[in-house]
Amino acid sequence: MTFLITGATGNVGGQLVTQLIDARHHVRAYVRNPDKARQQLPETAEIAIGDLDDTAALNKAAEGVDAIFFMQAAPIPTQAQNVVDAAKAAGVRRIVVLSSIGTALHPMCIIGAAINARDDVLRASGLDITYLKPNTLSSNALWWKTSIATEGKVYDPTDPGLTPPIDPYDIARVAATVLTQPGHEGHSYILNGPEALSAREQVEILADVLGRQIEFVAVTPEQYAEVNISRGTPEPQARALQDLQELFRAGRSGILGEDVQNLTGIAPRTFRHWCEQHRTEFN
Repeated sequence: MTFLITGATGNVGGQLVTQLIDARHHVRAYVRNPDKARQQLPETAEIAIGDLDDTAALNKAAEGVDAIFFMQAAPIPTQAQNVVDAAKAAGVRRIVVLSSIGTALHPMCIIGAAINARDDVLRASGLDITYLKPNTLSSNALWWKTSIATEGKVYDPTDPGLTPPIDPYDIARVAATVLTQPGHEGHSYILNGPEALSAREQVEILADVLGRQIEFVAVTPEQYAEVNISRGTPEPQARALQDLQELFRAGRSGILGEDVQNLTGIAPRTFRHWCEQHRTEFN
């Protein structure tokens, strides 16, 4: 089988490309930076160059594939429509989209509502769509890298709320499963790690794995937003992130489900395992 993967050099997409190739499928990686792709992806991955606004490149990349894995950096409905149009032009019926748990929590936060509006484009397409809705990613801990390196501290606005961080590797495992097996059309899966942790607990685990002291500094979502705005983040973007962090802080995303294990037959990896696998990235 042949699969088109967008976001192919990202945390999830890169893992998915490797897993599909390891399973002897043909993969076409749709990327903006071919040099980066050739450095990160297996040699046997086919590289298609373009972005989600380039309809001609998208149409060409979709030709001859069996299904599409759709991931985008920001939930822009017009780009989703471009992917839908490319799929239809190429006769591709199946799309697996990386959505978010934020679309399943009501009332939705600002970011969840934006992702849901993007997903509405797919729902209206008439194609066979599968929605993957991960909780917070273990790899989000890399956002702490700079403050750990420079100050030995993590500033976090979500404590004491619990979230079950999921390893991108496990999201990719689920994506590979639903891409290559029938019966997932129209289904939505909530993906999470095996344990609900506060940010403080995550930092404690990371510090233990790294063998160093890391001070946890609790701030409010509003304080965090104000600092980001002072550093140049556009206010609407900072306030949308504040809204999401308030959701986390209240514990609204501390949901544990079994979709990862039920779909793949293997339990998801722990946050500690992710830290052990990525410890060198904090050096």
